[in-house]
Amino acid sequence: MPKRSKNSRYIVKKIANIRMLYLFQKAHEIFLENRELANRYTYLARRYAQRTKIRVPDEWKKRICHKCKRFLYPGLNYRIRIHSKGKGSHVSLTCFECNKTTRYFIKLKTNQIRSNIQ
Repeated sequence: MPKRSKNSRYIVKKIANIRMLYLFQKAHEIFLENRELANRYTYLARRYAQRTKIRVPDEWKKRICHKCKRFLYPGLNYRIRIHSKGKGSHVSLTCFECNKTTRYFIKLKTNQIRSNIQ
């Protein structure tokens, strides 16, 4: 059986990327009617990314719980808070399914810091 060429790997990754984005979009649309189906779509999209070694885009990566791997829909199964004191400025997401808190730290650019000082 011949090996796949580099061109066919590119095609496989391109198809997987299109399917992954489509599944995330469908998970977002159907979440209100059927949460389990949305979680299944999220699982399948992650599997596409793992098998073809492609990255999940950041906009969708932040919509998956890092612990229970469920699809996160704002206000229904996770909470968003913005913190600016203590450990630094960050956004915290708390999943209601597994009670996991994920923090995304906010970096200020040096130009923004200088303009705030003056």
